[in-house]
Amino acid sequence: MLSVSICAYAQNKHVIKGVVTDSKQEPLIGAAVIVKGNTSQGTVTDVNGQFTLSVSDQNQTLIVSYIGMLQQEVAITSKSQNLKIVLMDDRKQLDEVVVVGYGTSKKSDISGSVVSVNKEEMLKKVPTNIVQGMKGMAAGVVISAQDGSPDANSSIQIRGVATINGDSKPLYVIDGVVVGKDANFLNPSDVESMEILKDASATAIYGSAGANGVVMITTKHGSVGSAHITFTADYGLQNLAKKLDVGDADQYARNIRQARANDGNTLVNQIFSAQYDGKRKTIDWQKEMTRPALRQQYTLSAQGGTEKTQQYFSLSYLNHDGIVINSNAKRLTGRASTVTKVADFLEIGGDINFIHSESYGSNAGIGNNGNLSSIRDWAFLCPTMDYIDPATGAYVSPNVKNANGTYGTPIQGNVGSYDGNLGNNIVAEQMEQTGKSKHNQTIISAYANIKLLKGLTFKTVGSYNFSADNWYNFWGNKKRYMPDGVTQVVLYNYDTKYNLGINNSNYNVTQLESYLTYNWKNAIHNLTLMAGNSVSKEFGNWSNASGYDFPGDNIRSISLTNLATSRTGNGAYDLDVHNLSYFGRLQYSLKDRYILTGTMRRDGSSRFGAENTWGTFPSAAVAWRISEEDFMKSFPTISNLKLRLGWGQTGNAGNMNSDLATPALTSANIMYNFYPQNGVLGAGSSSKSTVVGTAKTLVDPKLKWETNEQKNIGIDLGLFNNNLNITVDYFTRDSKDLLNYLNIRPSSGYNQVYTNLGGIDNKGIEFSINYKKQLNKDWNFGATVTGSSIKNKIKGIGNDIFFENTSASGDGSNQGAVGAPSGTHWNNHSIMRDGYAVGSFYGYKVDHIYKNQAEIDADNAKAKAAGHTAGYNNGSATVPGDYKFKDLNGDGFIDEKDMTVLGNGFPKLNYGLTLTASYKNWDMMIYGYGVAGAQIYSYSAMTLTNMFPSDNGTTPNILNEVAQNAWSPTNTNGTYTRLSFLDKNYNMRGSDAWLKNGDYFKIGTIQLGYSFDKRVLKALHLQSMRVNASVQNVLCISSYNKYGDPEAGQGSVLFTGLDTGRYPMPRVYSLGLNVQF
Repeated sequence: MLSVSICAYAQNKHVIKGVVTDSKQEPLIGAAVIVKGNTSQGTVTDVNGQFTLSVSDQNQTLIVSYIGMLQQEVAITSKSQNLKIVLMDDRKQLDEVVVVGYGTSKKSDISGSVVSVNKEEMLKKVPTNIVQGMKGMAAGVVISAQDGSPDANSSIQIRGVATINGDSKPLYVIDGVVVGKDANFLNPSDVESMEILKDASATAIYGSAGANGVVMITTKHGSVGSAHITFTADYGLQNLAKKLDVGDADQYARNIRQARANDGNTLVNQIFSAQYDGKRKTIDWQKEMTRPALRQQYTLSAQGGTEKTQQYFSLSYLNHDGIVINSNAKRLTGRASTVTKVADFLEIGGDINFIHSESYGSNAGIGNNGNLSSIRDWAFLCPTMDYIDPATGAYVSPNVKNANGTYGTPIQGNVGSYDGNLGNNIVAEQMEQTGKSKHNQTIISAYANIKLLKGLTFKTVGSYNFSADNWYNFWGNKKRYMPDGVTQVVLYNYDTKYNLGINNSNYNVTQLESYLTYNWKNAIHNLTLMAGNSVSKEFGNWSNASGYDFPGDNIRSISLTNLATSRTGNGAYDLDVHNLSYFGRLQYSLKDRYILTGTMRRDGSSRFGAENTWGTFPSAAVAWRISEEDFMKSFPTISNLKLRLGWGQTGNAGNMNSDLATPALTSANIMYNFYPQNGVLGAGSSSKSTVVGTAKTLVDPKLKWETNEQKNIGIDLGLFNNNLNITVDYFTRDSKDLLNYLNIRPSSGYNQVYTNLGGIDNKGIEFSINYKKQLNKDWNFGATVTGSSIKNKIKGIGNDIFFENTSASGDGSNQGAVGAPSGTHWNNHSIMRDGYAVGSFYGYKVDHIYKNQAEIDADNAKAKAAGHTAGYNNGSATVPGDYKFKDLNGDGFIDEKDMTVLGNGFPKLNYGLTLTASYKNWDMMIYGYGVAGAQIYSYSAMTLTNMFPSDNGTTPNILNEVAQNAWSPTNTNGTYTRLSFLDKNYNMRGSDAWLKNGDYFKIGTIQLGYSFDKRVLKALHLQSMRVNASVQNVLCISSYNKYGDPEAGQGSVLFTGLDTGRYPMPRVYSLGLNVQF
């Protein structure tokens, strides 16, 4: 009886066999094959792409899915035996779905300027953060590395400059959650897709937050089927890509002797006399301060689930040693997500993202001889520590580091104008750095998606974003030794006592967004309506403290310092910032040819007073898919042709959190209602007394939103079955009512006022050309070229506004300091002037180098004849070999009225190039990028060209090229000014002598990869495995290389193109592994 039942059961079973491949007929390993509606019945394909599945009912449907492929449903019948199922790559479809604000859209239905970033090509750059991966991937998106430190940031601009305060970073939206202007917490390997919304017709749905563009990121989520585990590892070796060509110890000594002779003075420090040539020990500080360094990055992820619930988990670790000694950054990121289909009408899900990072030693640009990470500052240091002991007359040759691990030092004492003033042992200084920064951030989000009626859905998303930053530094008790490593040297003007500094801050954002979406379509019409609401609250606080003269290195309580007057502390709670928004969108398509999109957003913010609490930001765009018209059938070469027109407005609420539209407060609202009461946003019923400090900034009570208006016309062209795709856009961008700080009279009780003033006009054209072709069964080739040309100019400012980076601003420009009264005269080196670019370079113009005294006498005679008794150079002790500056205003002499706009740091063209090729299991990528028509206002060039002593009295080393071609009595045709310790003509002042050609082309990455075939995978029980080798920062072609890296950028748009020295960019040789189990 039992055997009969078993036999009958077996006879009821139906065995289905088949193979799953991609469009190239390559087998897909690990594709999920599941019976629809019964997730307990399923399997995965083997290394040959084959599967076998037993089902009880012959009339069912199989769901076949694979990561990165379009899911397919296959009906089975009694005749279904050996199925052949081909899955298509969803990224190759013309109608792929792209993410837009608060929804998705078919790519063919997009009417605004939206670009998708190729995830595979991005990851082949081996980026350590999202912004690095985006570089060069999208036209109109300009990304520059600020420096090469392990914890470096990158500046990013989308379609020019929209504001002069705050920053130009875009808004990041990850899985529908607004996360702000930083996405470094996200591991690039977690990205599934990325879209960049560039024009206002696409970004206006985010209102004031979308002024600088929006980056939409969709992360990887769980998949139906058994778990897939993926492990990736990248292991890189870094080194210094290029050194600056400065003199050795003997050349330095010759330069000092020549400078003394040019100044008419005698040599003071006999260590630089000719008798010691060949004996001095040269120290190559660029070599001493750098090292080969390792960079390791590992990621482990798992995804899987049933038809009802899917999960994804990833963990990533980065350990990034810097090429500068004693510098490092570590980062641990994690992400977990789950999606559950509770019922046919209800789906819920949630994500958790966290990051912990810490860094030390990469303090690029902190000034006051503390800029130990700038290659320029290493290069201009005295290349020896040898000296003659003034007490004994003995020749002393200190070591950078003694055999027993102690550190040597140059001569100590108040040497004053001592030739060379050998400076400090910067290796010891760097190795004694103990300051460390830590960052922790957690983002939690949850959503519910409800199908209310046919075509009508409701989605609500809540999120909480918390970040905390901590910095501390404990230093002092420095010790230096003679070459024997035992005899201690008495230090002069050193930090021999212990010091402590602490800084803490945190920031919180709570947000809730809800919206309804309705879609109706038939064969002719496709209509989508969306309306929603967003509420958020931002809050932060900070504190810092410091103390000096601690009893020992184990006592780090500020209250226990020996010097009570050194104990300082400060802190504040920023006022809560509350935001309330309403938004909506209409999308309509007629016959898939004529497309209309309109959006509206109304934002309210407590940053503004009652008169200007609200801002309204509309947009509209139309598109015509010309290729769908009947008359286009006569042009089979044209696969896609679409014309786009767009207009829109966005806004900017600025970054003024603690000083709002009221100059002084005695109480603060601690209750907030997300909806207005009696027309007042955020009205509440309770208040609480607060401690009030003295405000230095007065805020205009009529302060209002910045407004950013854009117009766009674009064309998308696809040729040869979309193997060749060309996109061209022309746009204008008009920003007005800029939020700006203006200096005011101190008698008002404030230093400055925060108000609206002026605007910025941007105009530009951008293009993208993409070609991909499968040449034959084995060969594939692809090429992508992107480019943009963007100009901006200031309007409505009125009086000129000047800016300058000083040593206190942390830019590292401390030789004489920018803006210092010591003779360098770089005051007001950046200017805001109507009709010129933001942060234009400002200074004098050089006529030529005076060859002889007769030229100088002739100019002075003309000036005195015109009534200016101080002469042409206004009293300066000008001699042959000095610059003659141009008298631009024609009054016969040189003063600050002859300063003018010299140029700006915005290139005329930014471009990127990506080449890809594959042959069977091999693949290769070459990525390059560059700029043309660029200018650099180079403080670095000035410091490497002149011997005027720096702030601590050190005589700078100079480039060998300068030493060989400087003016001298025997080289009156020299192309560089005379060598001088005095510079009484102020040759170092800001002028076009330091305006350099900033054009460059870089090969950013070359990668070669190999994917193992199915025989190896079967033997190793793996689904896939790929190995790769790559080189980053391969080559830089630029005339600027002799001064440093032409790409080194500034954090502020006001100083674009200003080079003040930076942590060097490393070259990286790396090996990578990607394995899927």
